[in-house]
Amino acid sequence: MQGFVFGFLTFICCLKGLTCSDWTINGQPKVNGSLGQNVILPCSFTHPKQDTYTGNIIVLWMQENRKEPVFQCIMSNKTNSQDGNCTLKPSKRFWLHGNPRKRDISLAITNLQLSDAAKYACRLMLDYDKVQRATELIVNAPARILILSQYLELTSHALLVKCIAQGNPVPDVKWTLSSGQNASATTERHKYMVMSSVQFSEQDVFTCQAVNSLGRAQKTFPPDPRSCFAPLAATGVLAVVLVLGLLLFIWDVIRKRQSEQGAMEHYLGAQQAKSSIYEANEMVYANVRTLPPDASAQGKMYSTWPPSEEARAEVNPRFQSQRRATSKVRPTTAATTPTAPVESERY
Repeated sequence: MQGFVFGFLTFICCLKGLTCSDWTINGQPKVNGSLGQNVILPCSFTHPKQDTYTGNIIVLWMQENRKEPVFQCIMSNKTNSQDGNCTLKPSKRFWLHGNPRKRDISLAITNLQLSDAAKYACRLMLDYDKVQRATELIVNAPARILILSQYLELTSHALLVKCIAQGNPVPDVKWTLSSGQNASATTERHKYMVMSSVQFSEQDVFTCQAVNSLGRAQKTFPPDPRSCFAPLAATGVLAVVLVLGLLLFIWDVIRKRQSEQGAMEHYLGAQQAKSSIYEANEMVYANVRTLPPDASAQGKMYSTWPPSEEARAEVNPRFQSQRRATSKVRPTTAATTPTAPVESERY
């Protein structure tokens, strides 16, 4: 049926004088990539209306067992059109390597993971038809050991040493004991992972070795003290740096508090000095006595009481004339009998 449709489309194109092209979509059945590297899944196409088609081009890349596309792109096939809406779903590691207007819809995947290994479908949708092609992606990875540790089996309550390794092809696991005895291991295999366990013994040192065609890896339990020296040294240096930083922080806080305390003591001392000056001034003012109200009416103020004779004469004219009269009758010799003192008026 599909051949009949392609033949009919070719016949119509030839009648109209157009370039006769069938629906074709090209790719590779299998593509190999390496863990952590980048890979391109090639896909190109031709279609009967490629010389005159100006509609939308929809590109979908589907992954096996997933409903949503890992990549989707929609753009117009107009030569002078710059519009396009390409959306990456759901990871930015997937992006379009080709140009749909040039009939290249290849997909690029960066930083390959083992979970990326699957079958992919390159799907092209035009306004009048659609077509797709499948490609299988294989992700190769050398053997590596993920976990080597001691654990307690809950069912048998046995103390075991478990080794978990990963790789593609799935690695083989071998055990070596320091006592030279053969280890009886229990092994489980999954898609890209293998788990192997042996009985723990305090007298033995256990070495787990994982091997596949791309590489090998091994670890020892209990760990070699020399292999732990570098992490311990780094931890010690980090601890020293943290302690020094804490001490510097405490010293800075103490210095700031001492500075604030010194400033407060200086301020309190200045306030105390001001208070002493105020108290001294108040004491001086308390010892000063002023004239009575009638004397202040004359416009004079005196610091002591009673006032001197000069001050009294200056204030009261009567006292001044009386003083002159007294000075006229005062004898000039020392033998003259002294006269009784004249009582002065109280002012």
